[in-house]
Amino acid sequence: MSIDFNQNYFQLFEIECSVLIDHEALEKKYLSFQKTFHPDKYVNGSDQEKRISLQITSYINEAYQTLKSDYLKSIYLLKIKGFEIDDQNNTISDPEFLMHQMELREESEEIQSKQDVKSNEKFISKIENLKQGCLENFEKKYNKSLYDEASNKIKEMKFYTSIENDFKRNL
Repeated sequence: MSIDFNQNYFQLFEIECSVLIDHEALEKKYLSFQKTFHPDKYVNGSDQEKRISLQITSYINEAYQTLKSDYLKSIYLLKIKGFEIDDQNNTISDPEFLMHQMELREESEEIQSKQDVKSNEKFISKIENLKQGCLENFEKKYNKSLYDEASNKIKEMKFYTSIENDFKRNL
């Protein structure tokens, strides 16, 4: 019972190190790992086997959650390239984008006050499209090794995800 903890998450799941991944292959490999390493399988094992199983499944779960999320995967791709992002300090100083943020927040509040299902769906779709645009722009910058510019797209993606989460929470 072992895996190589020195592999990156893409290597672990045997998928291409890329922004766009094969989610079906990811899911299939994840389920295979769960069948092999899940702690329930080692209930009658030694304390060491239980501990190792727990460490392995914890690593697998972290890798899976990272690769499944466009936002986390993008941060991880930059990390592999040696470009660290301070996830706590990801302010955007572009005045145009800051204005855009304020407008979206106001739009969100206005739509929520109407309590109209179609308006809610339209707004969520708008945010999804904005996040997708960030991901596409991130991929372009990442593929050109423009990591600083790519990191700005991650910051924008985080903002859109935050608006989306706040909006859905208040529905």
